[in-house]
Formats: sequence, structure tokens, C-alpha cells
Amino acid sequence: MLKILLHQLFGKDVRRIALWMVLCSSILGLACDGAINSEYHEQLVVAGYLFAGSPIDSIILHRTTPFGDYLDDLSSAIDSATVKIIVDGNEHTLLPGSRKGRYYLPASELIVQGGKTYDLRVTYRNNSLESVTTVPMPIHLTGLNDSLPSRTLTLDTNNLISFNYGLTAGPVDNPNRKYMLEVTALDTSSGRIETSQAGPPVDTNGATRYSFLHTAPNIPISPRLFGWYGPNRITFISADTNWVDERRQNLGSRSTYQSSLNHVLGGFGTFASGARDTVTVWILPKH
Repeated sequence: MLKILLHQLFGKDVRRIALWMVLCSSILGLACDGAINSEYHEQLVVAGYLFAGSPIDSIILHRTTPFGDYLDDLSSAIDSATVKIIVDGNEHTLLPGSRKGRYYLPASELIVQGGKTYDLRVTYRNNSLESVTTVPMPIHLTGLNDSLPSRTLTLDTNNLISFNYGLTAGPVDNPNRKYMLEVTALDTSSGRIETSQAGPPVDTNGATRYSFLHTAPNIPISPRLFGWYGPNRITFISADTNWVDERRQNLGSRSTYQSSLNHVLGGFGTFASGARDTVTVWILPKH
């Protein structure tokens, strides 16, 4: 009966169609035999960055959610975890912040020091997470040729030659250290800088841009780093291995996830550290 119906529908191609159906049935049978276990297992996700000379002000914890579930910050943030930092053999228990999923230590209890190793340990229900970072030594910014005359620079977009300026950081604590710039618009009311060239990666609101990783502590300032006129803050960062690998993972968004770049045991995310120094830059609009 099936062959007659197929013949009526497909005519002389009935044998080809019947063969195709047999192959499909075989493939489906194999797929069923080798079915992938898609059972959901909740895991922890951390985002935390330590800076030399600063307190630990925000370790952020979330949990993964099943595929298809509604996801936002409030519903996935974790507010009842035990979060600890261990340094020099001393254990510090972080306090919950005013916003769900955020944990911190008072500055009076701990200030992050360059050259020291910090061990993060998190427990939540039946889950545990651990990550370790060694903080780079403190740095300070100078010009490439001489010291900065002040903590404020003015760059006139009517004269692009004024953009030929570079910053460097010292001292260099590790010959293999990676560096990058973070440029954040402090006020976007003066308008966006229009450019024909694509700039560096930006954050979700477009106010912050990051330079690509550099192996030397000299980074030139170019117009492509700035997205807005008015006041901008340039933060020069020397980053630890965890942070460098996190940037590599993000910049390689078209590639598959690389587990070797995830330095979190028992979960996902980033626990990294850096040393930083800042300078304010005013970008004058064209007239």
C-alpha cells in the first residue's frame, strides 16, 4: 500500500524515495541509540577583578539556567553563597553587597597588594568554585618621552596630529606581562565621535572601549579608542594571565569555547587581577 501511494505521489522516483526513507530511518535509529544526555546541571558563574592598591569591592556570582528559561541579573544572581578570599594563609569571608549577587570586603579589612596570590573559594548548596590569581605590581603612567605634565590631557579633533601621543607604564614587573587600555566616556552629552573605521571592542552600553592586548608597556593613543567627545578616562592596565585569557576568549567570539582559557574550577567566569593607573582626556568637538 505504501509503495502504491509513493508511486502515485512521486512516479518513477518511487524507488529513490523509498531508499531515502530507509536511510532516514537508519539515521534516526542511530541518533536514538547515541542520544546526547541533555540533563541540566546548575553551575556557578563568577566575575571578579582585583586591583593592586584597592579593596575587594565586587565579586559577582550568578548561576547557570536551563536552556529556554528566562534569564536576567536578578533571577540568576546568587545572594546566599559563602565567598572567601585566602591570602598569606589568612581567610577572609566576604560580605553580601547592597545588590543581589555582589560580595565585598571592607577596605579596613583588606587592601589588594601587588605580587601576592589570592585564592577565591565559593560554596553554594552542593556547588563549589575555586580560582587563583597573582596580582601584578602597581604601575604609574608616564608619557613616552617625558612625564605627564598633569593628570589631564586635551586632544583637539580639529588637529589629528595631537592624537600622536603614547602612554607607557612602569615599572615592568614581568617581561611577559600583557597590557591594555580601557577608555570610558565620563559624559556622553557632547555627542558621539563619527569615524569611518571600526574601533576596538566596546561594552554593552558603548561607553567603554578596550585596546587590543600589547606585549610591551607602550600603547599609542589613537582616535579609534574614543567613541565620545568630552571627558574620557583612560585606564592603563597590566593584566594577569586570567584576564588576558578572558580577553582572548571574548575577542575570539567566532571560534568555539576553549576550556583552557577558563581558569575557574567547578564553574565558569573570570577571577582576575591587574594593576592600573588613570588619566583624564578631554576630546574637543570639531567646530
